Amino acid sequence: MANVAEIPVVDFSAYSLDRESADPDEFQKLISDVHNAFTTIGFTYLKNHGISKTSIENVFKHSKTFFELPVEVKRKYARPSDFSSNHGYVGIEVETLNPAERPGDYKEAFNCMRFHDKVQDDVPEFLTSLHELCDKCTELTNRLLEVMGRGLNLEDPMLFVKANKLAGQAENDTTMRSLYYPPIGDDVILKPNQIRCGEHSDYGSLTLLFQDNGGGLEVKTKDGDFISATPIEGTVLVNIGDLMQRWTTDKLVSTVHRVIIPDNQNRQSTRQSITYFSHPDSNFVVKCIDGSDKYPPITDAVYLRQRYAVTY
Repeated sequence: MANVAEIPVVDFSAYSLDRESADPDEFQKLISDVHNAFTTIGFTYLKNHGISKTSIENVFKHSKTFFELPVEVKRKYARPSDFSSNHGYVGIEVETLNPAERPGDYKEAFNCMRFHDKVQDDVPEFLTSLHELCDKCTELTNRLLEVMGRGLNLEDPMLFVKANKLAGQAENDTTMRSLYYPPIGDDVILKPNQIRCGEHSDYGSLTLLFQDNGGGLEVKTKDGDFISATPIEGTVLVNIGDLMQRWTTDKLVSTVHRVIIPDNQNRQSTRQSITYFSHPDSNFVVKCIDGSDKYPPITDAVYLRQRYAVTY
């Protein structure tokens, strides 16, 4: 990772979802801007991406309705503990993203696999809104994957897109995730060293993140300092995952990040975010694109199970 002072903002209007095809006059600049971001800090804000504000707000609204249900209701939709599926509700402290240094994360989540239909009984709008946004995120991700392939000058610039062709189906582990960070009032006793989300890097190829205004997300620089990934209205925050770094033989950088507990009054407010974790198809064999053997070939399914075993 390069020593950068901030996360860049990239204008995606040249290949926005509002366009049928890329703007030939601005496309190369977009490719360069995205490549520069992903080869340095591994994060970028995208503006003018083409996903509607209404789609995003609907997920925030219906997510909050779900998370405010009694815990016994939410547990009806719990994510299976045997890793048979990634779909379902995850309670407070179930995940530990930094098990070496911290206790369980002080957050809740709901993982949505596009082909599942849980939660229709209690909050039917929740799943509908997640599916709508998930479809748009898949479209945007495919455009980003193409841009990344072109930035790397791949012989086949559509390689990453072709490896993602089953997104939304059972043969692909791409996941839409709604995260809910409950208020931390004076009556809440946190465990030593506990934060909302422990230091970690993402598992897959690419992550899209929509934040509310609560703040707290921090990204680690090369020097080991954490900088704030402050929410910017109208943008989606995008970052590289570990599998993509492995795939590109460390050319694209997967960066450690975390969600801290604010010292101010924000700790007594909820924080919400929506993430889209993109993965190649489950049985796609990821090999180093430079032909080296720096990392042995591995399928996404095998790699993901290894990571889940540590987190849960």
